[in-house]
Amino acid sequence: MTGATSAPPVIALSAYERNGEAYSLAPQYAAAVCQAGGLPVLFPPQCPEARTVLSRCDALVLTGGGDISPNLYGAPCDDSIHAVHPDRDTSEIALAREAIAQRIPVLGICRGLQIMNVALGGDLLQDLPKTVGARICHRDARHDPVMHKVIVLPGTLLEAIVEKDTLEISSWHHQAIANMAPPLRINAIAEDGVIEAVDMPGNPEVFAVQWHPEHTAAGDPHQQALFDWLVRRAARRMAQMRTVGRY
Repeated sequence: MTGATSAPPVIALSAYERNGEAYSLAPQYAAAVCQAGGLPVLFPPQCPEARTVLSRCDALVLTGGGDISPNLYGAPCDDSIHAVHPDRDTSEIALAREAIAQRIPVLGICRGLQIMNVALGGDLLQDLPKTVGARICHRDARHDPVMHKVIVLPGTLLEAIVEKDTLEISSWHHQAIANMAPPLRINAIAEDGVIEAVDMPGNPEVFAVQWHPEHTAAGDPHQQALFDWLVRRAARRMAQMRTVGRY
């Protein structure tokens, strides 16, 4: 956590829309950021351009939500695709690219990992039951979260953060990385081979997971550690910006 006498770093979290209702976000995201010592701020897709949003924050969380339009990675649309919001797709891809270019700390969660992969030139498996099979349940038939194990690869950023070689995670998705964007590196996989976490060796501020660490962070320090990592990186950047007179 940041020092008690210093201002907390501002962590921007992307909000989402549910069937035309008000933009919102599950409270566990903000709770995990607060527990790590950050100040969470929500923004909807209608916010100004990416550079303006990022000029007011110290780190970014690209949160979960509906499917990304396959048009953005040049694929035909599978009949399983749902809850596509083009404004959000456009906004978050711009945010991902800008944050990476500015070396602003960014944590992608579920859809957020997929956004980062598409933003950097990768594509997606549109429906895991059709493409990977049902050996591992990544989301149950009622579209509820499920728990399963992921394998943490040695020598990766994830291993450094959690100091474990396996994790029990809360999974809630039916899509995943197909062809991984060239700048990214695999950090974890499920037992069926689905890519579960990535980082960017050329940019230590970038990390993303396919699962939902916010679901279990309150009771699992290894999931909370992902938010702790982000807020530490944000605090480090905030201190650097002060040094050069940007704050």
